[in-house]
Amino acid sequence: MLEAPAEGLAISAVASVINGAWSWYLIREGRRRRFPALVADGTHLFTDVVTSAGVIVGLVAAYLTGIPELDPLLAAIVAVNILWAGWRLIRESLGGLMDEAVPDDTLAEIRQIISANAEGAIEAHDLRTRNAGRVTFIDFHLVVAGTMPVSEAHDICDRIEKALRSRVPDAMITIHVEPEDKAKHEGVLVL
Repeated sequence: MLEAPAEGLAISAVASVINGAWSWYLIREGRRRRFPALVADGTHLFTDVVTSAGVIVGLVAAYLTGIPELDPLLAAIVAVNILWAGWRLIRESLGGLMDEAVPDDTLAEIRQIISANAEGAIEAHDLRTRNAGRVTFIDFHLVVAGTMPVSEAHDICDRIEKALRSRVPDAMITIHVEPEDKAKHEGVLVL
């Protein structure tokens, strides 16, 4: 028999609030810094918070209503939440392993950055992106005038790379420079 159930529930509630704040911080920082392991740790901790909350609510509801079935019902709901959180973590982890392309808004930003910083070039095409863990891979072909000196083409590439790195941290950028007869008249037109 429990000797101090109210005190035990109160301690559990306080611990859950602390763990909830810590899990929120881990998830936020993990996403901001693109550390999947931090997001996973924060999500795992948050499932513990939900489990504790489910136990507290289930016990209190069963006690106050006199309906003992409420406790296992809330336990089932908590279990579904844990399964859902696990599924999301697996899906996000597999996305990184499967070299998922960057989200559409990030791709649009990359295209805009290339266009705005490629002055002197004709176009950029065959743009490919993928995320692998913290790293974003950006690969494209940059078309320049066939008579352009290599040093000028290199300067354009340096300018584009600098602009991309300022907006896409941990980017690995590959630019293949091509002469104007390789232009496809599609992709990123230079402003």
